[in-house]
Amino acid sequence: MKRLFFIISLLLSTPGWSCDVCGCSGSNFYLGVLPQFQKHFVGVRYRTQSYDTFMSRHHIDQADSRESFQAIDLWARFYPLRRVQVLTMVPYQFHQQTQGTDVRRLQGLGDATVLINYKLIDKSRIRDSTHVVKQSLMVGGGLKLATGDHRYSETDLAEVANPNFQPGTGATDLVLNGIYTLRVNRWGMNTDATGRITGTNAEGYQFGNRVNGSLVGFYVKQWGSLAVMPSAGLYGEYARKDHKNGVLIAETGGYLVAATLGLDAYWGSWVVGVNTQLPVQQRISEGLVKAHDRLAVHLSRMF
Repeated sequence: MKRLFFIISLLLSTPGWSCDVCGCSGSNFYLGVLPQFQKHFVGVRYRTQSYDTFMSRHHIDQADSRESFQAIDLWARFYPLRRVQVLTMVPYQFHQQTQGTDVRRLQGLGDATVLINYKLIDKSRIRDSTHVVKQSLMVGGGLKLATGDHRYSETDLAEVANPNFQPGTGATDLVLNGIYTLRVNRWGMNTDATGRITGTNAEGYQFGNRVNGSLVGFYVKQWGSLAVMPSAGLYGEYARKDHKNGVLIAETGGYLVAATLGLDAYWGSWVVGVNTQLPVQQRISEGLVKAHDRLAVHLSRMF
């Protein structure tokens, strides 16, 4: 979720549009601060992120290529039972790689994710709009499904012949996650962690297991039916190295730490928000890939 997760590389020796190291969204699944955790919602989210790729750590003054990844997510949250939460996300991906004057583009359905969480803690004490104490802890898991296209030809000059550039990973993964939210009056905090145990696709490629998490503080200011919630915090992600037919690929995996800033506005049953991640520390693909700022914008309707 991509996600973002991390940049991964695959060494290729074909005449196709291939690269030794290539940026990748990795079917990232990142939740962030979700609107009013006790309600259902359906919505759409736009995400964008980009990376610079270098062929050598000794020549990092100019990137050899740039990969950009954009996605439009349809996402939803439902409560079939009072303590059972279902989260779903289906992305449509737009990828672009630029090397000099050459540009290659790819788009298609990405890998869908379905999570089922159980609410271990659900406490709420509300006297009025300025005297509120809410607490929620959810744990659960689910699957990242292989719904995205992962087919490419290493001999086609028009393609980016790299598994990292495809809309999907070609494998089903197990996802584990936990979400904790605390609000005291106008102030609150949210922390979440997600781990992914990856599968192997039909080409024998296995992306490394990965984990991401965030710790975010927020403040709620209300004017009648309008509420505004600014937020700030830290986000981190880590990925182990990939394997091809059981052989470890050295220049893959890595970590990233980013500052997060967000702003959400609630009006009636609608919520609109924007979130950005600003990298402060990273080492991706052994330093051969540099991540840039990430941006997400969403519009949701609660019911």
